[in-house]
Amino acid sequence: MSQVKSVLCVGCTVIDFVTINGSFPKEDTDRRCLDGFWQRGGNASNVSTVLRVLGCKVDFFGMLSRSDAFRVLLDDLRKREIGTTDCPFTDRDPPFSSVILAQDSGTRTIIHCNKDYPQTTYEDFSKINLSQYGWVHFEARNTPHTLKMMQSIRDYTQRTGHAIIISLDFETRYEQNHELCAPCDFVVFSKELAGQLGWKTPRESCVELASKIRGNGPKPVFICPWGSSGAGALDANGNYYEMSSYKQDMVVDTLGAGDSFMAGFIYATLEGQRSLAESVDFANRVASHKITGFGYEHISQLSLSKV
Repeated sequence: MSQVKSVLCVGCTVIDFVTINGSFPKEDTDRRCLDGFWQRGGNASNVSTVLRVLGCKVDFFGMLSRSDAFRVLLDDLRKREIGTTDCPFTDRDPPFSSVILAQDSGTRTIIHCNKDYPQTTYEDFSKINLSQYGWVHFEARNTPHTLKMMQSIRDYTQRTGHAIIISLDFETRYEQNHELCAPCDFVVFSKELAGQLGWKTPRESCVELASKIRGNGPKPVFICPWGSSGAGALDANGNYYEMSSYKQDMVVDTLGAGDSFMAGFIYATLEGQRSLAESVDFANRVASHKITGFGYEHISQLSLSKV
């Protein structure tokens, strides 16, 4: 087990109902899937899982449910020794996602249902003892409260001298969430969202994102994973790096590949003290290895010391 300070992942955890199909089902048909399973999902929740598989100490912070249906998620978090001590609870039923994996195309289609499930607030976050963490990772959501959470971390560092790295997983709603970038050390921006904004390459995406940051303070590092093309990264000094992906002979399960990339980057940066380019390269390796099997357990076969 690592001796460095823990990582805190802030976001949501949901139930994923996954069906494995030979091909994507046609509309208005009745068919059997090849296989199926459920697993704990949600971006920050998945990042927590992969960090634990890699050997990191990690806690999850998000809204948990007292619903009977949520008990399987709580049991899985406890089994993996992912801390949830500071999480608030609700009586509402948990959110869930229906996931369709198509083997012929290697695609995954996700339909989310959150039923207006409550999110954590800054007041909830303010009760956390930040001294135990070396890194806090956020999903780009719940912007007003998330901004206050980030600022409280910066205030804590200024007050105590204990530096905490802040990262952001930015996948949706650019206009609503772009202001979350400025307080961060690292921002990982999705290829899909970049495409929606008309950005055609990881370099263009990183440069455009950096140009939107105002003020005289240090800019975040922007990282854009680009699927089978690898990933690009722009550091705070304007230096750009591009790392190739690791090709796999067979794609089994792409669900959670982006979260595996994120966890691999955090692990290499915090645990391994690797450079930006080395950490992104390891993140590519983790994401590539993840898609060769279902779930995340097989990621434990990777070792940063052997890279």
